[in-house]
Amino acid sequence: MANRLVMSGTVYKTPIRKVSPNGIPHCQFYLEHSSNQTEAGFSRQAWCNIPVIVSGHNDLTHSIKKGSKIQVSGFISTHKSRNNLNQLVLHADHIELLGE
Repeated sequence: MANRLVMSGTVYKTPIRKVSPNGIPHCQFYLEHSSNQTEAGFSRQAWCNIPVIVSGHNDLTHSIKKGSKIQVSGFISTHKSRNNLNQLVLHADHIELLGE
């Protein structure tokens, strides 16, 4: 089954960096995306703010800060938020820093 998403945008909040009890580093941040897309022959504004998690050793995660323009790709999965609501999260396995 296919589950692949590519998204570019701006890092909306300061990334949170943690290390799991197993020693796996995690970098969590929100990516804000805004673009014009064509749907049914009409132009429309597309906007979203999606949580992103990067797990494992990735040298680029240390360069990510609030305001960074990046492109990420990975798979999406549902996580339960603190208030017990389902939330889609992008688990990124590829990060590319874009020009400012």
